[in-house]
Amino acid sequence: MPTRRELLFSVAGGTIGGVGVYTGMSVLSTGYGSIEWANEREEEVWAETTVLSTGGLFSSPEVKYENRHRIFPTRHYRSGNSNIVKTRTYDVEVEIESKDGARSTGPFTMTWSPADCYHQNLIIRVLKDMSVEFIQKEC
Repeated sequence: MPTRRELLFSVAGGTIGGVGVYTGMSVLSTGYGSIEWANEREEEVWAETTVLSTGGLFSSPEVKYENRHRIFPTRHYRSGNSNIVKTRTYDVEVEIESKDGARSTGPFTMTWSPADCYHQNLIIRVLKDMSVEFIQKEC
């Protein structure tokens, strides 16, 4: 017996000539991107992260996520914030500040495209010299 979703897709596809099914499937396959952290220094740091939409022909970039995190030393990745952005292309900017605020580095930037999968992680690793390495973890 067909499910309600199957019936809706078949009606939409028949009514709109198949475009409704394609649109419905692409909406269902939208995923999210999350951020994880690692801090290889011997002391905690503060990280300010901004994720901006890349804009387009008729739109300007806008802030999609902004946060300031305290990151403790670790050699492993820590979970950060989950599902912060939908699958698209974003510009990511990170600034690192020492525990006492005396030293800061950055901004470090990259283009992040959490796409083609349901959930993708961006790992931001703070290195010993307070530089940042971005690792895009595939699904």
